[in-house]
Amino acid sequence: MIRDEAGFESNEKITGREPVQRKEKPAEQMYDREVPITGVPGHTLLHDWLDGEVDEMRASEVEGKSKIELWTRINAESEMLRRRVTPVHVQQRIMASLPETPGTASNWWKQQVTMTPVSAIAIGVALLAIGALIIQAIR
Repeated sequence: MIRDEAGFESNEKITGREPVQRKEKPAEQMYDREVPITGVPGHTLLHDWLDGEVDEMRASEVEGKSKIELWTRINAESEMLRRRVTPVHVQQRIMASLPETPGTASNWWKQQVTMTPVSAIAIGVALLAIGALIIQAIR
């Protein structure tokens, strides 16, 4: 059996509610810390250019021509995809596959259930058997 002491010394002689004191450990050097990023004007300048607040010439001087060309191409392709429409023959096939009268499809829980007396008795017997099995499993 493994026992986790949670940093406390084990002392079997002590009984009661007093906690055992920890040994003083030397302070460990902390390596993981948050360092604020300062002095990065290019990052905000690229975003300002994408928002339309800065002209392209100034943004390309600070960020570099390759980043500006990349984002110009991405914007052009995005605009082209926004203007794309479904061809007419595909729209016609979709409309032809829809039912003629709207609202004919109903939800399964709203449909009427019809049962014969034999099926009602069979379902009752099955539920009774399942209940008996559950009671036997609990005991």
